[in-house]
Amino acid sequence: MTDKFIYPTEYFLQEGRENLDQCLQATFEAAVDHSIDKVIIFTAAGVGVMKAIRDYRSQDQFAEIELIAVTYPSQTQFTTDDPSEYTMSSETCKFLADQKVPIVRAHLPFDPVRSEYKGHGVLGQDFGLIGNTLRIFCGSMSLCVQAVLMASDAGCVKLGEHVIAMTSDTSILVRAAGTSRFLTDLIVREILCKPVLLTIGKSERAESILNDSTEEAQSTPELLPPT
Repeated sequence: MTDKFIYPTEYFLQEGRENLDQCLQATFEAAVDHSIDKVIIFTAAGVGVMKAIRDYRSQDQFAEIELIAVTYPSQTQFTTDDPSEYTMSSETCKFLADQKVPIVRAHLPFDPVRSEYKGHGVLGQDFGLIGNTLRIFCGSMSLCVQAVLMASDAGCVKLGEHVIAMTSDTSILVRAAGTSRFLTDLIVREILCKPVLLTIGKSERAESILNDSTEEAQSTPELLPPT
């Protein structure tokens, strides 16, 4: 047994759905390379899962990989004029059922349970802080981890099983655990791909980052040569 191995991490210059195709490719290639049998996809409207079925599981080398769709709970309120953009249609649900892809729809483990009266204690606030902490990696890191917890809670994944969890722009290889054993048993083994600039979660812009780097380089005095 070697004491190390090298496997690539792919970085995107922005967050968002425009990375979905590359994220799917990185995920399925890693699943084959690491002998992973299950891929968990956190999805809103089901687009990523349907593309995974049509573009990847239709290929012989990926045909045996099981897919699990994890989504937001029903009655989730989205700040958008078109809530259907974040909701699976009945046609999508039927398509996934026909493809034997389970849909896990439940309360997100890191979301707080709100109190009835303002100012009263908020249950689950500590887990909410964990979700915020994971977002220092990127906005989707928290969703990937929660997808594994939810799939494990639903019985789709066994304790200690290695799976890959992905969103539209982030993919991680994880040793799975349920919510009650999150802090003791879940392990993130590898980050397969992620955004390097947090253009949605922290409103970063590539232009501003490059400009800041250029200005810093120009204002930094040259180091003296070694004597």
